[in-house]
Amino acid sequence: MSGGHGARGATGRAVLAVLVLLLLSVGAGALWIGLSRPPEWLVTEQGIVLTEEASGLQVGVELLFVAIGAALSLLWAVVVGFVLRRLGWVLAPIVVAGTLLASVVTWRVGLWLGPGDPAATTDPQIGDLIPAQPAVDALASFLVWPIAGLLGLLLITWATGRRSRVSVPADPASLR
Repeated sequence: MSGGHGARGATGRAVLAVLVLLLLSVGAGALWIGLSRPPEWLVTEQGIVLTEEASGLQVGVELLFVAIGAALSLLWAVVVGFVLRRLGWVLAPIVVAGTLLASVVTWRVGLWLGPGDPAATTDPQIGDLIPAQPAVDALASFLVWPIAGLLGLLLITWATGRRSRVSVPADPASLR
């Protein structure tokens, strides 16, 4: 009976850990938008254009998303890997799934808090600057999150010295 309770308790702690990560990812989305400087579209006689300088800002927005995600995922996985270390290998898929979900939550919160779609701007005048919606264009930007999480899990596993519980006898002849 206690084995079932222990498994249920571990499952509950794992679910709680993922929920904490998802709450942190809401804050990460706000941080991402708060720190990023989205590019601005320039209204010209030919239409709305994105200047070369503004294009560089878009790269910065995406790199900031990656940096925040890598830091959050790594730190969360280290804590979870330490607290839930008894779960063993099961932590790996939990970390991957949790950090992937967190990346999507952060991205969606950023879209919600950031500037809207420039196409929705009504009556733009020549010379107006219209902020672009924050974008994460590369799938790799989302995949950095679980990679960093797995790295954190690997680091804490190594640091805490989780070793096999199999003991080797001092005298090999005793195995006969």
